[in-house]
Amino acid sequence: MRRALIALALIAAPAAHAETCKLTPKQVVTQFLHEFYIEKKVRSSFEKWVDPGYIQHNPYAQTGREAAIQFLTKFVEDNPGQRTQIHRIIADGNLVAAHSHGWQESGTPAEQRGFAVVDIFRVKGCKVMEHWDVISPVPETAANTNTMF
Repeated sequence: MRRALIALALIAAPAAHAETCKLTPKQVVTQFLHEFYIEKKVRSSFEKWVDPGYIQHNPYAQTGREAAIQFLTKFVEDNPGQRTQIHRIIADGNLVAAHSHGWQESGTPAEQRGFAVVDIFRVKGCKVMEHWDVISPVPETAANTNTMF
């Protein structure tokens, strides 16, 4: 009888420790981006919100959570005047897109104008599993007055 109880406890243990996410994919990405982009907590935000097997589609960055942490920690340290404003976050099922503006507070005029960025994330549970991005520089002049944001 004791062996049967131990066996049942071992079988049930993974389910008891399994993470249950009560957040929507949009809420996961919103919290992740706030901690990462705004608070600049690279390591803690990635360890909390990004799966270790994270798949990166940006051709300039290696895949994997730890690779992202290493790359982005160095970027944040090397660019203390970098700022980001998140303009909108849109979700469709487990895919979430964030439209933001990134710029340098000082530097060349082009660096101060910055970039329009669209990040796309695939979320599973409470973890970002995959990432794509599209980046476009903000031009000095535009053919319209609508802005990129």
